[in-house]
Amino acid sequence: MNHFIETVTEYYNKIYDIPLLYSLIVAVVLPFLVIAVGYLISLIGEAFGALFGMITAPVVSYAIINYVFFPGVMIHELAHASLAVLTGAKVTEVALFKKDGDSLGHVNFRNRGNILVVALQDIFISSAPMFVGAAVVYGCVHWIMILPHSLLWLKIILGYLGVAMFFHMTMSVPDIKVYIKGVPLFIVIIFIVTVILRLTGVI
Repeated sequence: MNHFIETVTEYYNKIYDIPLLYSLIVAVVLPFLVIAVGYLISLIGEAFGALFGMITAPVVSYAIINYVFFPGVMIHELAHASLAVLTGAKVTEVALFKKDGDSLGHVNFRNRGNILVVALQDIFISSAPMFVGAAVVYGCVHWIMILPHSLLWLKIILGYLGVAMFFHMTMSVPDIKVYIKGVPLFIVIIFIVTVILRLTGVI
């Protein structure tokens, strides 16, 4: 194990010493790392769902994740809508909890701006639930740990909210399709920023 870590560290240092190569790898890996992390979280969620299904029944497990934990769906959609507004896109419809096929909610938006702005809108709007969700889950865990036992009722509410958000914080298939549209230009942006930060010694 130590040999593996030493080998990885050695290769990392060699790549780090070549600013353009280092920046290129960061630029290419980072956007897809977001998808990979989201996929890992979804697998964990599916594993818990399958466990619930073994204890109860698959239909009960589905109902719990999608209906009992509905606040997670609402925060998911609000994250999309908020980033759409913040990045200058026009929100045309918001459904915080509306069953439609496999979807439990949706946010429709129309891109506005030049090609660079549109790419950033696609990236940030589609991936917003992951980062907002991570912040919500972290915040819930943090406050559960520091709140006194006398506020057990509040800890239970925070636990419920954190679990609900965990099950609904990943990008859906439609979200990933929107995200992918912005990836090519996003890679260019990350590459340029990383080169500047690397050459100036910031990173």
